[in-house]
Amino acid sequence: MNKSMVRFLLSKLLLIEAGLLLVPLIVSFIYREHYQVTLSILITIGILLLLGGIGSLFKPKNYHIYTKEGMLIVALCWIFWSFFGALPFVISGQIPSIIDAFFEISSGFTTTGATILNDVSVLSPSLLFWRSFTHLIGGMGVLVFALAIMENSKNSHLEVMRAEVPGPVFGKVVSKLKETAQILYILYLVMFAIFVVILYFAGMPLYDSLLIAMGTAGTGGFSVYNDSIAHYNSSLITNLVSVGMLVFGVNFNLYYLLLLRKVKTFFGDEELRAYLKIVLVATVLISLNVVGMYDNFRKGIEYVFFEVSTIITTTGYSVTDITGWPLFSQGILLFLMFVGGSAGSTAGGFKVMRGLILTKIAKNQVLSTLYPNRVMSLHINRNVLDKETQHGVLKYLAIYVMIFMGLVFFLSLDSNNLLTVVSAAASCFNNIGPMLGTNETFAIFSPFSKVLLSFAMIAGRLEIYPMLLLFIPKTWSKL
Repeated sequence: MNKSMVRFLLSKLLLIEAGLLLVPLIVSFIYREHYQVTLSILITIGILLLLGGIGSLFKPKNYHIYTKEGMLIVALCWIFWSFFGALPFVISGQIPSIIDAFFEISSGFTTTGATILNDVSVLSPSLLFWRSFTHLIGGMGVLVFALAIMENSKNSHLEVMRAEVPGPVFGKVVSKLKETAQILYILYLVMFAIFVVILYFAGMPLYDSLLIAMGTAGTGGFSVYNDSIAHYNSSLITNLVSVGMLVFGVNFNLYYLLLLRKVKTFFGDEELRAYLKIVLVATVLISLNVVGMYDNFRKGIEYVFFEVSTIITTTGYSVTDITGWPLFSQGILLFLMFVGGSAGSTAGGFKVMRGLILTKIAKNQVLSTLYPNRVMSLHINRNVLDKETQHGVLKYLAIYVMIFMGLVFFLSLDSNNLLTVVSAAASCFNNIGPMLGTNETFAIFSPFSKVLLSFAMIAGRLEIYPMLLLFIPKTWSKL
C-alpha cells in the first residue's frame, strides 16, 4: 500500500479544511462575538495548518494510488474532517463533550442533520453557520470539492472520486476527472446561490436564507431555530423548501444534460421518473390518512408534501409533528428513509437507482421460472446493465442489511421503543436526521451509541465499503 501518498493527500485535505474554517471566522468578526468563540476557530485553524503543513512537506516518491488507497483516503478524510471540525465547539465550550461535537459535525458533513442539541440557540452565529456550512461542503462530497480545486499531483485520483460519489455506477460527465468535479460543483453552487436569493425574496432574513439553503442544497436539515421551517409560519417558504429539497435529490449528471439541451434524455431517465412517482404516491397515501387531522385541507396537503420531500431526500427539516401521525403514515415515511434520493445527488439512503435495479432483478427472476430457456437481460435507460453491476447491488444489499441489523441491536440497549430504535438506525445510516416515535434529540443515546451512529453516518454517506476496509487488517498490508 502506498502509505506515503495516503499521508500526503490527507495532509493536503487538512489544509483545505483550515481554509474553509476562515468562512465562520469572518462571520465571527462580523457579529463581534466573544473572543473565546473567535479564538476556538483560530486554534483549530492553527492545529490544521500545523498538521497539514508537516504532513505535506515530505512528498511521496510514488504518486500512484489504487482502489485500496482511494478508499482509505476517503474514509480517513471524512473522519478527520469531522473530528477537527468539531474542535471549535469543544474549545468554545458550546458543546463541551468531544463525542457530542463529533456526532454533530459528522452529521453535518454527511448531511444527516441528526442533532444532540435540544436548543440550537446555545450556539453563536459563527458556529451555527459552520454547522450548516458543513452541509454545503459535504453535500456534493468533500473529496469532489478537493479534486475540483487541487492540482492533479501526477495522478488522476479516479479511485478517490469513485469511492465517494454515491450510486451503484460511477460516471464522469466529461472525459477529464478534474473537469467533472469542477462542473458538478459549479452546478451545485450556482443552484445553491439561486436558492439563497429565492428564499431571501420570499421574506427570509439573509443569514437564515444562507443556512436554510445550505441545508436544502446539501439535503442536510440543520436549521436556525428549534422548530425548523415551521418557525417562519409561511406557506410560500414551506413550499419553496419542499420543491428545493426534491430538486437537490435528483442526479446532478441529469442537470448537466439539461444544460446541453438534452431535454428528452432528462425527462426520459428511469430513475428520475421512479423518484417522482414514489413522491406522488407517498404524498397521496399519507394525505388520505392524515388530512382529517388538520382543520385546513390545503395546509394538510402542504405539510404532507413537505414531510415526504424532506424524508425521501434525507434532508430532515420539519413543519409539523409527524410523531402524532397514524402508524400507517409513519410506516410510509420509514420506507422512504430507506429509499432515499437519486444516485449522484446530495441525498442519502439506499438510492432509487438501486431499488429500481433490484425490482428488475426480481422481475427477471420470476419470469425465468416461467421461461427457463429464455435469456433475461436487464435494461436501464434502454442500456443493458452488466451482470457485474447487478451482482454488486445484491452484495451491497446484503452488507447494508447486516450493518443495519447490527445498529438496531446495539441501539436497543439505550431504548425500549422499537420504532425509535429502528428509525434512529435508519436515520443515521441513511443520512436523514429525524427519528420517529419520539420528539427527543439523539442526546438520549449513550456515548457509545453516539460514536457508533457517527461512524454509521459516515459509512452511509460513503456507501459502506471505505469504512469497512478501514477496519480490515489486510487493508494496511504492503500487498
